[in-house]
Amino acid sequence: MTIKDILLPLTSYPTPTQKCAIESAVALAATMGALVEAVAFEVNVQSPVGLYADPIGVAGILAADRKKSADNAHQLLDAFEAIVKGVGIAYERRLLGCRLLEIPEHLAREARLCDLAMVPLRGPDASEQDIVEQLVFESGRPILVFPEDPDRMLPASLDNVAVAWDFSPPAARAVADALPFLRRAKRVRVFTVIDDKPIDKSHSVARLAKHLARHGVEVVSEDIKSDGHAIGNVFKNYVAKHKADLLVMGAYGHSRIREFILGGATKSILLHPPTWVLLSH
Repeated sequence: MTIKDILLPLTSYPTPTQKCAIESAVALAATMGALVEAVAFEVNVQSPVGLYADPIGVAGILAADRKKSADNAHQLLDAFEAIVKGVGIAYERRLLGCRLLEIPEHLAREARLCDLAMVPLRGPDASEQDIVEQLVFESGRPILVFPEDPDRMLPASLDNVAVAWDFSPPAARAVADALPFLRRAKRVRVFTVIDDKPIDKSHSVARLAKHLARHGVEVVSEDIKSDGHAIGNVFKNYVAKHKADLLVMGAYGHSRIREFILGGATKSILLHPPTWVLLSH
């Protein structure tokens, strides 16, 4: 598999996506020669209750918020178009309208028609977390999250990749989805945290290494211990220690009706991604 098209959601409300995030996403897409499809929303901001009387002018505030979202959406798409034209890769831009709570579901449907979705994260922002969770568990596609930080330059070439492996279905899916990146990488490290939960040793990292070698990917494998630390922090420390450009991991969790319950490592990484992180479920 090669990555031919990438979905890039742009947040227009309440806080717009920063230019640095668009630049990072476009730069990485350029190294893969992939088309980028940017999607922004004009959010129909509505009151959660009916307004039969409006003594404090709530209707005017909501109208102003709707205009703010529309203005931001147009500005974001214009900025995206200018950036992508400067790089010289194929692109599409789309402007959609819906209510705020409908955005994650819309994006999950959009992502099903792309090879990959890229989502910038600025921290514990509820709307972004909702979007990523819906994409991870409902799109059927891999999701590439990354920190939105104007003071930090993310690598455009993912030469050094770390793969978290525990022989689970999400980890296996993540490895398969990450093959386009693994084949291009100069170094691939596969690590297993051996004191976090029971792992079937008959299906060891060595067998995964043989499988990846058949795809032209040579790996260094190792077992590590958490020593009682939270598993998300173990992953982040491993990324920092080995200066990984990309972390590949399975996304753990389940849906309780429409509420996603995330596993500890997944939640920790989504709150504060240490670098580019490819998640699959």
